[in-house]
Amino acid sequence: MTKIEPSLPKRLIQRIKQPLKVIFTLSALLLITACSEESQATKNHETTLLRISTAPGDFHDLVKEYLAPELAKEGYQVELLVITDTVVPNVAVEEGSLEMNLFQHRPYMEEFNRNQKGKLVPLVQVPTAPYGIYPAKKQTIAALTEGDSVGIPSNVTNFSRGLWILEGLGWITIKEDAPDRFHLTKRDIATNPYNLDIKEIEAAQMLRALPDIDYAIINGKYALDAGIHFTDALYVEPSRHFVNWIVIHERNKESPWAKRVIEIVNSEGFKTYSAQTFKGYDLPLAWD
Repeated sequence: MTKIEPSLPKRLIQRIKQPLKVIFTLSALLLITACSEESQATKNHETTLLRISTAPGDFHDLVKEYLAPELAKEGYQVELLVITDTVVPNVAVEEGSLEMNLFQHRPYMEEFNRNQKGKLVPLVQVPTAPYGIYPAKKQTIAALTEGDSVGIPSNVTNFSRGLWILEGLGWITIKEDAPDRFHLTKRDIATNPYNLDIKEIEAAQMLRALPDIDYAIINGKYALDAGIHFTDALYVEPSRHFVNWIVIHERNKESPWAKRVIEIVNSEGFKTYSAQTFKGYDLPLAWD
């Protein structure tokens, strides 16, 4: 049985805001509690609260529909928050207001750790909608003309991935001696034969920019949230190294609940659920 609690505890808001004074939007809070069969945890009168945030959409669904109920069977109480911000979830895990978050690939997490001296670690990968370039004012690859504009998410690692996509299309080349291919900038472009106007746009705002640009590189989850399926992409990133992770703090990596989350996500039951629910998604490398 699942209970839904619509309000967010004030103490959680305060604990997230105060350490780094981050302003954020919480769009929903779902409190999932167990009313299932008696487990060993409940026999011992020990109930562990696990707080996890996700981006809206498919990641929220997989936690609500599969991961949380499986944890609830063993006596865990799961608070599921939907957070639209891309900084707050890491801040919250770092300072202990959340146990887990699900919205990011490993290079993004590592960038947070470098910038904030964090100690976040990847726990387990989950199926992830692919990253690709989508039509905006121009509807086909063949329609490309000199001076066309291309929107790329402004985050460092996603901007790098966007440049890789343009290179894969033959629209630009990247300098062979670029010091770090995960931290590319426009200065790392070797040739731009079409004189593309490359615009850096915050990922969550890319859809709003579509009327003003010719092509847009969009994170899969944002595309799906807007009703755009990744099969509509003109070109999809071929790499699977950016499949997203459930992320935790390193102090929790040996905890019983962390080990159980890994077991659930890598279970045959979850693989079957994913095959039915997330067709065409990039799958965890551990599933190969």
